[in-house]
Amino acid sequence: MKINITTLATQGLEGDLQKGVSAAYAALIGEDLLVAGGCNFPDKLGFEGGKKVFYEAILHFDKNQNQWQTIGKLPEAAAYGVSVAIPDGYLWIGGQTATNSLATCHKVQYSKEKGLTLTDFPALPEPLDNFAGASVGSKVFVAGGNASGKASNKVFYIDAATDKQWKQLADFPGEARVQPVLAAIEKENDTLLYVLGGFFGGDATKAPTMGEKVLAFSLKQQQWQEVGVQESPNKEIFSLTGATALPIDNRYIACFGGVNHRLFINTITDLYHLGKDTTLTDEQRKQKNYDYMSHYMTQPIEYYQFNKECYLFDTHSQQWSILDTQADFARAGATLVGTPAEFYLVQGELKPGVRSPKTYRLKIN
Repeated sequence: MKINITTLATQGLEGDLQKGVSAAYAALIGEDLLVAGGCNFPDKLGFEGGKKVFYEAILHFDKNQNQWQTIGKLPEAAAYGVSVAIPDGYLWIGGQTATNSLATCHKVQYSKEKGLTLTDFPALPEPLDNFAGASVGSKVFVAGGNASGKASNKVFYIDAATDKQWKQLADFPGEARVQPVLAAIEKENDTLLYVLGGFFGGDATKAPTMGEKVLAFSLKQQQWQEVGVQESPNKEIFSLTGATALPIDNRYIACFGGVNHRLFINTITDLYHLGKDTTLTDEQRKQKNYDYMSHYMTQPIEYYQFNKECYLFDTHSQQWSILDTQADFARAGATLVGTPAEFYLVQGELKPGVRSPKTYRLKIN
């Protein structure tokens, strides 16, 4: 397999959208790429008192004019939802606004003649954000993330062609996973759902953990099993937190981006223990937190070592290989839409707090 990459122009991105967003919604309908919502820190970083801003614009990339055009608005400014293909369009599911998480779901359709239509689709059983989604045909799955504000192992399913409401499937085993990756594959009259990556930020009794095991759910047997570990060919554990995934030939799962395993777990563990240190006054804790973040958030992009590798999981042999290595893959919170014949990696984070306005068109030969 070979990956062919083209960078899209950024012309037409207006105002603070020129700085790029992460966790946007997206859709590839025919040859038309739509991108909506997302968030960034346009002024200052969070630890400096900067505010995370959420967006409502829906943009279309005009291939003829080689630029972005605003063609509509989301019902509210939002990010951290899920975008999945269905036979007659896309679903934009859940997410969060500046104030709350969302259970809403919208069906997205687009054509040159009719333009954009957004219609209400059955809402999720509860608000979800920072979760993952996947589809195969009209079957749609979502898993993990925060459910009603709490890190979750929940999995929901709907057949977009026939169902009027979401069903809850068995929770995936192990710790909850926020910002995981999901892929669905058809095999021998069964649909297999793979959960990879993600992290658990810790709670009152448990310290933070990284999702390192590859889990698979059989829709036919209605059960989970552990089918692998995220281990590179040279036996190093890697993270897929904040990554994206693309199923290939109902066999492989190509994973793009994600944070560095060692750096991320060390950071969230340090902050967890700082938060629980009872020897500190509130003021001391606040100062220590600020000092830690002002060091952590201000390093050059290379320091954070986001994954440049496109890791490929073979669901038959349950082995990992590296499909390709590109500096452009090293982002977290990008959005992937499309198929191996043509797919897009939309914007995302180059390092904590800093976004990229670049979108890439990719093809796997």
